[in-house]
Amino acid sequence: MLEPARPLTALTLTTSDGRARPASRVGSFRFRLPGGEGVLTVFRLDDAAEPHLFLPFRDAAAGSESYAAGRYVEIQQLAGGLVEVDFNRAYNPDCAYGITASCPLTPAENTLPFAVRAGEMAPPPGAAH
Repeated sequence: MLEPARPLTALTLTTSDGRARPASRVGSFRFRLPGGEGVLTVFRLDDAAEPHLFLPFRDAAAGSESYAAGRYVEIQQLAGGLVEVDFNRAYNPDCAYGITASCPLTPAENTLPFAVRAGEMAPPPGAAH
């Protein structure tokens, strides 16, 4: 269940190229995985062409088993305030592969103290700049 942020909180997310992207904290959700329990904040990128929920996260494997700056997960909104978050679908931002892009960096509040060993992990050596 997505616990809505009350009130909706505006903020700025720093990007990989030093830019600032306007965003909002939409809410948070609690979850349990084999590695531990956590709470993550869900955002909306306010300058996106099509508004959607955005979930960046870092875990204890960041920098060794997964991309150091964190990964993203697309969220499916379901009826009744429920959200579906499938960490098997976690993916690296374009920046992980050396693609010139402005990738939002994971805020400190979305850093997990345990590893999420699901989804796309570390890019191949030499892929990132």
